[in-house]
Amino acid sequence: MKVGIVGCGQLSRMLALAGWPMGFRFSFLADPDEPVRCIEGLGSVVRLDTTMTAGDVFSGLGNPDVITVERESVNVALLRQLKAFCPVYPDPEIVWAIQNRHREKTLVAGLGIPLSPWEVFREREPVQEAIARIGGLPVVIKSTEDGYDGHNQWIIDSSEQLEAFEKEREALLERKDWLQESATKGIHEWIVEKKIAFDREISVIGARTPDGDIAMYTSGENHHDKGILVHSVIPAPDLSEQLHNKARDYICRLLQETGYVGVLAVECFVAGNELLVNELAPRVHNSGHWTIDGAATSQFENHLRAIASLPLGNTAHQDGVVGMYNLLGQKHSDDSQAPDQLITKGTYLHWYNKTSRPGRKLGHLNILAENEEELSGSFESLRNLFPPSA
Repeated sequence: MKVGIVGCGQLSRMLALAGWPMGFRFSFLADPDEPVRCIEGLGSVVRLDTTMTAGDVFSGLGNPDVITVERESVNVALLRQLKAFCPVYPDPEIVWAIQNRHREKTLVAGLGIPLSPWEVFREREPVQEAIARIGGLPVVIKSTEDGYDGHNQWIIDSSEQLEAFEKEREALLERKDWLQESATKGIHEWIVEKKIAFDREISVIGARTPDGDIAMYTSGENHHDKGILVHSVIPAPDLSEQLHNKARDYICRLLQETGYVGVLAVECFVAGNELLVNELAPRVHNSGHWTIDGAATSQFENHLRAIASLPLGNTAHQDGVVGMYNLLGQKHSDDSQAPDQLITKGTYLHWYNKTSRPGRKLGHLNILAENEEELSGSFESLRNLFPPSA
């Protein structure tokens, strides 16, 4: 089975590492200036340029049997054209919906799945009116596209913070180069969400094959710093059966109603007995990296099984608790070394071969522990070595 992957980051790396023992072979499509260190030695690379047709891309990738993506920020028009040559999973239309927060929230709400109150506003439309329609401050403002790990997001608790956002927005709208860039991105459009006093965030990950078989992983609890995921705990501690079932229901509805193929991640806010969807990811996801060592079949293998129309693997998690800790860069360096001193009997290091910069995800550590207390001690030790904030 030959798989073409759009993107050359760590998710592509882990997909290829999961697929090589299964006999899969890979090729990768890179943007013009995209780094490719993560996937060196794992397959051929095609660098996209404006002269290439979809046929050129397909042949350059080695006529793959199927094409998939490692990120949602992709050229959907190209994906649509590539469907003429081979299956593309997830389908370009669901990638198109999820890559824009306005479309994403419309999709989720249309399936009757609850979200925090939200409104959309564009360019110079008054944000105050949108805020008033969802009950006033506090709110979170996000660009509809090109926002991840806290980028292009503003937490607004006060009128002073709202005034600062308005000045920043006005400055952006005055920049001609920014206006040209935003013609292809949704940065000229924003979502304003009611800021929810949630108890915690959980994520649930599922996979679906073309014929409708579904497998789901145990829900995990996520902890962030400045919008970046720092660590996850699996299973989510003390998650009630009611909330566990809600999470499974949400992802089942999304997978089934959209005809989704591959791995889908759903991030949710827990607020008392309510479960509100925060974001979707149409791909393998950071909060599922624990599955490489903590589940019978990783999310990466199950994504490949799904897009290849193979039976999905067992998703049961290991006994005890599983933790995932992101190893974030602390300084700029072209020569980041794998911290193999972190490898112990119960820890498993995954290094991405990336150049270092502050806050960049350079790798992650999976931890198998007897209980939450033991796992908390491991996290504390790691925070001293790899603090979440540079």
